[in-house]
Amino acid sequence: MPADDPASPACLAHEADDGYMGFATREEIVRFLADLDTASGSQRADLLRRMLPRIRDDLLHAELSTRLAAIIDPV
Repeated sequence: MPADDPASPACLAHEADDGYMGFATREEIVRFLADLDTASGSQRADLLRRMLPRIRDDLLHAELSTRLAAIIDPV
């Protein structure tokens, strides 16, 4: 085996799609955002709490965390 080849499947984890790794897929995120727009305040907070751990993208995670914080502690 050449030295460049990964030694195990875990070394290929960065190549796996988000759904395989337990993160939300693009389709799930699109559906989630549509549901979020139509949900009431308390439902919106619950939806965000359930989805946040599944968001891989740092920028989207930060934006959704900000939305959750605004629902929980409105200024």
